[in-house]
Amino acid sequence: MKREKGKAFGMTHFVNPDSPPTSKSISDLLKDLTGGIGVDCCIECTGAAPLISQALDSTKMGKGRAIVVGAGMDAGVTINPLSLLLGRTLKGTIFGGIKPRSDLTQLLDRCKNKEIPFHEIITHEIQLEEIPKALELLKRQDCVKVVIKM
Repeated sequence: MKREKGKAFGMTHFVNPDSPPTSKSISDLLKDLTGGIGVDCCIECTGAAPLISQALDSTKMGKGRAIVVGAGMDAGVTINPLSLLLGRTLKGTIFGGIKPRSDLTQLLDRCKNKEIPFHEIITHEIQLEEIPKALELLKRQDCVKVVIKM
């Protein structure tokens, strides 16, 4: 389901190392898709420490960028220094790097005008009193975003 949601926002490729099962690393699977070169940009959304290193290793030497947007890190991240010495970049971001005061209003206007298909990623809507339910929904595989109505 998340593959289809990603396509609505311009995702071109989706890699699931468990389907079909493989012994290859995620970075190797991504390099296979690019003829061994690697991707320009890899966005890591889970915050899982081993996947951050895989994201960096899957990018092109000399100009590849790995961007971490997930916040679930509970262990230290081990990065191969050679990946950085070969010109790859690792960045982190919160809220996609937007500036709430200036950018949020514009973003909301673009969503209302359907320039950005935000409605595509809303999978659940709840009332404010149901916040504990929202936390449980976010743990489910069929949940992308929950809207809390106030």
